Amino acid sequence: EGTATKGTENGGAARMVGSVELDVPSIRDLAAWAGVPLEAPGRGLGPLRIAGKVEAMATLFTFSEARIGLDETTAEGDLSVNLAGVRPALKGRLDVDRIDLNTYMPPPDEGSQPGSAGASGGDQSGAQGTGAGGGWSDEPMDLSGLKAADVDFALTVGEIRMRDLKIGRSVLKVALKDGLLALDLDELNLYGGRGTGRVTLDARGAVPRVAKTFAIEGVQAGPLLADAAGFDRLEGTGRMDVSITTRGRSQKEMVANLGGKGAVKFVDGAIKGINLAAMVRNVTSAFMDAQAGKAQKTDFAELSGTFTIAKGILTNRDLVLLNPLLRLSGAGTVDLPQRTLKYRLEPKLVATTEGQGGTASARGIAVPIIVEGPWDNLTYRPDLAGVAGGIAKDPAKALKGAKDTLKQLKQGGSGLGGLLGGGSDTSTGSGTATDPGSEGGDSGGSLIPDPGKALKGLFGN
Repeated sequence: EGTATKGTENGGAARMVGSVELDVPSIRDLAAWAGVPLEAPGRGLGPLRIAGKVEAMATLFTFSEARIGLDETTAEGDLSVNLAGVRPALKGRLDVDRIDLNTYMPPPDEGSQPGSAGASGGDQSGAQGTGAGGGWSDEPMDLSGLKAADVDFALTVGEIRMRDLKIGRSVLKVALKDGLLALDLDELNLYGGRGTGRVTLDARGAVPRVAKTFAIEGVQAGPLLADAAGFDRLEGTGRMDVSITTRGRSQKEMVANLGGKGAVKFVDGAIKGINLAAMVRNVTSAFMDAQAGKAQKTDFAELSGTFTIAKGILTNRDLVLLNPLLRLSGAGTVDLPQRTLKYRLEPKLVATTEGQGGTASARGIAVPIIVEGPWDNLTYRPDLAGVAGGIAKDPAKALKGAKDTLKQLKQGGSGLGGLLGGGSDTSTGSGTATDPGSEGGDSGGSLIPDPGKALKGLFGN
């Protein structure tokens, strides 16, 4: 229903000033009754409520002190609509309590939600890059609505939800013209962090294109990655600088066409599912007990690296992890379309408690580790071929590095010395990398009964 409280005419140009109230129980039902049923996906476009002061003059309409409700979203602000152009032009500001985009999106295929068991179907062939690709939706995205109007808006949103991803208070400018949408994020609150960014969505052509740039500080990696990509192996507080582009008609196509670059740095966190110090200490028990590995984790003071993305494949060559007992470097790839990962890590055991701010080039015996598989079922194994290759390539350097490590470990006390035979290890703990003796079932023995003698034997003297 609608009401107008006042109407005037001046010089033949009609002008109306008044108030309006509109209450539609269901937009979908109204459209069906009018003979133009809506085919829009999702369960939204139900009740619509509009109230405020209106002024209409020829092709220009203004709506002030507006109160708008659509489905479960409410908003307040001022709006104007100009109908003189090719498309309606909307301008104004809105303060929105929350936007749940899931309401207007098609339901995901069963098991395709990030983090669901169906993401990989339990198929271990994902380790070869074929078993985990079913998680991205190939449902065509309907972006025709971006060509329905031009928009120039200042928007404040208390919360935005898309699938499992939750974005906090955001202040952004929205510019939409002829199917090209630009969002400038002046304020973005995301999982404990704050930042800025820009998103453009170009729906002018047959294949939509997307570009994103973000700089976020203080974000909590664990819940962000779990909700955004179903990846729950990383904890910590970090900074991210990301610039990516993609194109595609569906979520699956867009992931496959991702390209760009970025840098990340996390502090005071952990990598879950692996205890690198235990692997250095006792290769046999650490790698063969898969069930025990699920409860393990590697704490870190700092984890950082840069990356590039091409055709959905993320490549990193400068991963660095600093831990009180470990220095780790690594390189590898993340196959985003297939949801798989393959990394080669080189941890070095060091006799120092200097973590964050320490050096990543500590000397010692490198025990390479291969991490690979689908995101929800990663496997770990020692790169024995890499160890043998390093010794064969430069035996003198390998021997010197081993001697340096032995010297450091002996100076570090009985707890560290016990790792390679320098003393007894009586530590117990929770199975994290800050306590390398807590996993593996070796309660005080060593990998090598007489490390010095064994190392000399490798080179014949």
